[in-house]
Amino acid sequence: MAEWWQRLLAFALDMAILALPNVIIVSAIAGSALSTSVTDPTVTPRIWEAIGVAFVVSLGYFSFLDGGRTGQTLGKKAVGVAVRDVNTGGPVGAGRALVRRFFFFATYFGLILFVLNALSPLWDPRRRAWHDKIARTCVISLR
Repeated sequence: MAEWWQRLLAFALDMAILALPNVIIVSAIAGSALSTSVTDPTVTPRIWEAIGVAFVVSLGYFSFLDGGRTGQTLGKKAVGVAVRDVNTGGPVGAGRALVRRFFFFATYFGLILFVLNALSPLWDPRRRAWHDKIARTCVISLR
């Protein structure tokens, strides 16, 4: 199983990779709204629309790459780890990868839950986070 630091490094690399397209998306959709008066009633909906589109792009990135044949995002590939089915060791598919990542992102809304989920591989005997358990996945080291 992948070490906790490998998972963290892969995630940090993926967030850095996603930063550019997400900044472009948010700027394109909400950029003009941010330069207008905060009393303008169109500002808040456009900001939420931009965040929603960036969220969908991020979910797609993780779902299709983690759920693909290699089970690797660009960050995971650089670190040498991959997402696998906990029972068969094979690819998990885009659907289960989507569930896995959606639960991971959902824990952001409860900061304590996010921290506990992110740290849970440290005390789990198989180094699995909560989102791994829900999607019946594991992260393995390929090196």
